[in-house]
Amino acid sequence: MIAIVGSGITGLTAAWALNKFCEVSLYEKHSDVGMAAFGAKQMIGGNEVEFDIPFRTIKRDYYPTLFQVYDRADIQTKVVDYSFRVDSSDQSVFGFFSKNIFGHHFGFPTADVFLSKKGRNIFSDLLKFYTNAKTDWKNENPNITILDFLKKYNYSHEFIFEFLLPTFALVNTCKTDTVALYPAETIIGYHSRGYSYTPQETAKFGTRDIVNRLTGELKHLHLNANIQKIYKKGSKTIIQFESEEKEFEHVILSTQANQAQNLLGNGFESEKEILNEFRYEASDVVLHTDPSYFKNPTVSLVFNIRDGYDKPEVTLDLGRIIPELKGKKVFQTWNPHKLPEKNQILKLAKFERPVMDERTAKAIQRISSLHADPNCKLWLCGSYSLYGIPLLEAGAKSALQVTSQILKQSIDEIIKT
Repeated sequence: MIAIVGSGITGLTAAWALNKFCEVSLYEKHSDVGMAAFGAKQMIGGNEVEFDIPFRTIKRDYYPTLFQVYDRADIQTKVVDYSFRVDSSDQSVFGFFSKNIFGHHFGFPTADVFLSKKGRNIFSDLLKFYTNAKTDWKNENPNITILDFLKKYNYSHEFIFEFLLPTFALVNTCKTDTVALYPAETIIGYHSRGYSYTPQETAKFGTRDIVNRLTGELKHLHLNANIQKIYKKGSKTIIQFESEEKEFEHVILSTQANQAQNLLGNGFESEKEILNEFRYEASDVVLHTDPSYFKNPTVSLVFNIRDGYDKPEVTLDLGRIIPELKGKKVFQTWNPHKLPEKNQILKLAKFERPVMDERTAKAIQRISSLHADPNCKLWLCGSYSLYGIPLLEAGAKSALQVTSQILKQSIDEIIKT
């Protein structure tokens, strides 16, 4: 029996893949599967709508592993309008929109980009970044930070502080100053496909459909699992529950690194030391009906960069993004600079995301060394455990890599089975 602890996208992918070959038990501490645990059901226009929190979008060129899993599990996706505008001190500095022309999707800067010096500087530097960044980085110290890289190659202040760093603060769910210290390679690698444009997509039937399809064949799914400790007893790997202990052939820890560390007991000192190297930053997400957060109906997403705040406030107009809402005024705001009135808040949630830096990169190398041991029985996996931007792609990919090592089969063989 193999135990998987945690049911975010990593645990779900590992359970879905392993369950084709062996008996698997998936454990989740919440009363709902982790990937859907923070969703909110609301009555909108007389119909019950389940909102995903956070609202997740993916792109086929940036999330190839995840799309392989989705396609094989028959999880359908749909293109969404993710046109956006960046406001700095409440003045528009950049915007981008997508158009579907005869079934082909194209991206264009908004007209106001060219009406201000800031907008022109950002657009010019964005083209420069797409064209030159990958080549320029190859001549640099591999550990150079993205901020030092951008300054060295004379990118404008507007591009650095009013576009690239704030937008990646949303992608990484962290402070703008934290993004500035990310290894340049991680940000440049995210943009390595240059000018190619692919639209944003989301699960056609929501996160609930993802959960149902990835767990549909699973016989052992345990919610409200009260795991006390995971420890070694001789050569055995034991999970201690509230009222019993169980031995497992393998245990896959697919929780956040800081949560995984707290679960480990005797015999896993090296693993705890490695997990301690990962740090997290928290962000608030509020689902609400306050239209004052969104004053421009021509885009779907607005970044607000304001002095005195260490993160951009980002609001999605769900009524525009989700056709089923038929334009209803429902919004999701990340890092709200102020909270809506209580009667306008539908749900408030807090998330933690791992931070990528030089210290993290070394810890990831140590995880790879642990997993290379032929006697490895405890596997650390999640978006934090692979080098790069810690997104859904990294979570799914890390799950399949661990599955491949346990089964001694290639990832392609596992997915296609």
